[in-house]
Amino acid sequence: MTDQSDRQAESSARGEAAWKEARDAIAARNDRAQRAGREERQAYERQRDDARRAADARAHARLVGRRRTP
Repeated sequence: MTDQSDRQAESSARGEAAWKEARDAIAARNDRAQRAGREERQAYERQRDDARRAADARAHARLVGRRRTP
């Protein structure tokens, strides 16, 4: 016969495994979200830096153009 404490131990072990699996799934989802956010932020910052460099180049070209005309 199965003892009452044996059934509780099995149930507890299954519950613990399910809890750990859920926790690991959440951790994996959080890692993916953080990685995606990091990549999105880096792309945004690259685009912003490129736009700033282009604006600086245009401003510099205007200044150089003014200086050459007497």
